[in-house]
This record gives sequence, structure tokens and C-alpha cells, in this order.
Amino acid sequence: MKKTKATFLILLPIVAWFLAAFSPVDGSGIIFILDDGSIEGTNKIYRNGNIYTFSGDIEDSYGIIVNASNIIIDGNGHMLKSVPRILPVGSWDFGIELSNVTSCNVTIRNLQILDFNIGIYSWTANNMVEANTIKGCNMAIFLAESPNTIIGNHIEDNIQGLFMGPLADTHTTVFNVVYHNSFVNNTMQVYDCECTDPHTIQHLNIWDNGVSGNYWSDYDGTDVNTDGIGDTPYPISSDDLDAFPLIAPIASPINKNGGFLGTSLPNEVGLALTAGAIIALSATVYVLFKGKKSKNYK
Repeated sequence: MKKTKATFLILLPIVAWFLAAFSPVDGSGIIFILDDGSIEGTNKIYRNGNIYTFSGDIEDSYGIIVNASNIIIDGNGHMLKSVPRILPVGSWDFGIELSNVTSCNVTIRNLQILDFNIGIYSWTANNMVEANTIKGCNMAIFLAESPNTIIGNHIEDNIQGLFMGPLADTHTTVFNVVYHNSFVNNTMQVYDCECTDPHTIQHLNIWDNGVSGNYWSDYDGTDVNTDGIGDTPYPISSDDLDAFPLIAPIASPINKNGGFLGTSLPNEVGLALTAGAIIALSATVYVLFKGKKSKNYK
């Protein structure tokens, strides 16, 4: 009997740990990555040095406000999805807001950002947005500063894919580097502010890496030599063009299973099955110990 009790004392904490580790956790509301590196508002992002990695999907979110500099936010293929709600007139919600800190240097990668007014809002410079999927937003990416780098993102079904606001005329570096992105079925693929205020200037942008540019779903040019690059540039604005438009996309949407342990099995089902298996194992161990004890008495 003592061995049986000891076995249950060992197994019960394992079951409790498992349930705690894989039960759904709260990730809603506003999430903060503070200037001291700490995280507030969710337990679905964990920190390892300067890398912040998603451990699960965050749905019904009011977004993430980043006050820290020199960090990497890695979605690990997971989702950041807006909560359906009615906002006051003139209000916006952001998937990730890079707030106006002294210096930024933030990388955002491998994340699905869905259904926000603005997917990524950058008030700062020297940031990289790489290998994300951004869908269903009014503006997928809003750049209010320069320079920034936008590489390998899938930007689909937004009102505006990339929005670049006016810059103060005191800027000395005003270019952004944008290539290998897929701009798919956005109402306006890119908007680069045509500045009329004499104290503002436009972004100057580089739309390729010297060899290849971006994929545009509405590009209607040809590729006579079948090298994968359009024969004519893709016009973006009055003073911007992609000289090497891609005929086929390089950046594909993130399609990661968000189920139990990265499978397509719903988390609740996987959790129930695993908990049941552990309980069954406990019962088997109990029966074996009980049978062994009965034989000893005989």
C-alpha cells in the first residue's frame, strides 16, 4: 500500500504540471514589452536574452506596445489576432506598435498578424520586419520613421499594404529597403505620402536587392526570357518603382498548425487524451502493485 501511495504521489504532480503547462492561457488585452525588458499582459511570450518568442497563438488581442530597443520578436509561426470591437471615431488599434523610444532596432519575424487597424506601426528607425504574414488590416505596415527594412513578408487582403507617412525635413536618411515581399490583393498595395507641407519630405525607397524586387498580384507585365523577373518595372508612386518585379511570389503565407503540440489536433482534445492516458497509466500501475501485493500475502 505504501508503494501504491508513493506511486500516486509521483504521478499526480506530473499530471498537474502537464495540465498547467498545456492548458489555454490568457493572452488578451494590451501586451507590453517594457524598456527594462520585462513582459506584461500575457504568458504566451517568453524571453531568452533579447529574443521574445511566442509559445502559442494570441487571439482577442488589443496588440503589443514595444518600449524596448535592440530586441527580436519571433512569432514562431503563431498568430496575433485582434479582438472584434467598435473603436471610438479616430481611434486605432495596432498589432505591434514600436513606440517612440530613443533608439529601436527591433526585428519582428515569423508572426501572423490578423485583423488590426494597423498591423505594424513603427514610430522608430532601424527596424526589420521579416517573414511575417499580415492580413485583414486597414494598413498592414505603417512607417512613420526611416530607415527601416521590410523583407520576405506576405501582405494580403489589406486596405493598404504598406503606408509611408511624411517625414520631418530635418531627416538626413529617409530611405527604406523593401524586397522579396508578396503584395497580394490589397486595395492599395503601397501608399507613399505625397507631401505638401514644406517642412516635410517623402521617404526615398529601395524596392529590390539589386537583382530581384517584390511580387505584386496586380502586375501585368511579361517575362519573355522566363528569368522570373518582369520585363518592365512595377510603378508604385510618382517617384517610386520596383525595377525587378517578381513574376511569382517568394514569400508565402505562414501555415503552421496551431493545434496541440504543433499538430492539427485541437488543444482541448489533445489535452484531454493525454490526461486520460496519464490517468490510465496511473490506474495500471495501481493494479499491478495491488496484484503483486495480493500474491505476496498468499
